[in-house]
Amino acid sequence: MTGQAANDTLCFTCDIVVEYVSLANEFTQGLSDALLAPMWVLFGALVGVWIIIQGFGLVLGETSPQKIFKELGFVIIAGLLLSGQGPELVNNVYAASLKLMGNAAGVAIQVGSQDDAITRESSTIGGGTIGGGMEALVRTAEGGVRKVFGLAASIASKARLTNPLPIVYAVALVIPYFLVLVVYFAQVVVSIFRVMMLAILSPFLMLGFAFGWGRGMAISGVRTLLTAFMVLFGATAALAVMLYAVNSLDIGSRSFNPSDVSVLDTRYLLALAMGWLGTAFMTEATGMANSISGASLNNTSVGVITAGAVGTAIGILSKLQGGASSPLLGGAAGWGASKIAQGAGQGSALLMDQSQRVADLIMKAKKA
Repeated sequence: MTGQAANDTLCFTCDIVVEYVSLANEFTQGLSDALLAPMWVLFGALVGVWIIIQGFGLVLGETSPQKIFKELGFVIIAGLLLSGQGPELVNNVYAASLKLMGNAAGVAIQVGSQDDAITRESSTIGGGTIGGGMEALVRTAEGGVRKVFGLAASIASKARLTNPLPIVYAVALVIPYFLVLVVYFAQVVVSIFRVMMLAILSPFLMLGFAFGWGRGMAISGVRTLLTAFMVLFGATAALAVMLYAVNSLDIGSRSFNPSDVSVLDTRYLLALAMGWLGTAFMTEATGMANSISGASLNNTSVGVITAGAVGTAIGILSKLQGGASSPLLGGAAGWGASKIAQGAGQGSALLMDQSQRVADLIMKAKKA
């Protein structure tokens, strides 16, 4: 019973996410502590220059005491923010952003999973820890995709020397869901990195808020943070719709016999299509978030992670192909899976590139 429970809660990407969140948090705290003294020196110097400029402007009639008093308010606010700047404040910004991002996205994926066991487990993971919400996301994603992998294994087990087609069906089903899992994992870790970068840059944004030339940077930073929220929420919604459709197929029920699976099987085709659609819609989420918020985030880093995972999978499958015990079934499966994975990786990279081009065109049109 214990072994079964352990198998049910197995999560390959959870430890990576938790460790990455922890390391990023330690790094941001250390860097903010190191930046505290230099930022105060820079702030003092800029305030001195600002006072001189405002004095000249007042003498020349270019400004008024009312305008100076208004600008002084921003300087005071920035000074108060910097006075609390340090590991504790940066940690609060970083932790609050990740918790809000993870909890908001978790609502969508728990609705899509339709699995009470996964939902209860994910909702209690991490407790009040910084990365608890992110860990729950990838754990729920793996739990949902694992159902499809189980179906693929059942289909492949029906293969015979006289009928190797079930292996082809199984491989064709595994590839898109493997990509979905990798792309979603990439979206999660990239979102964590974006929050980390904003936390690192927060001292500069607070300093810039004091002056007119830097106030727009602070506003852009908030806009970018909101865009990162929307990107992860959109990617999670795409995954949730896919899991919702897969659960609606009742692929684990007795009425779904793996031995009866064929190219013409409606539920098999729908499960296969939803896997590819899930990958496509995750990349589309970034473009839509940029269009709404006016930011310019892209899928380049997600594409790099996906390409690396696919390349690793191709290398492993090539080794399996060479060492397969059955030249007919094992070799054919390894060769076929390798070619399908290679094509899938190229298609995924092309899709992300096209999505980014569309987002760039939208941004240019808005600026025009």
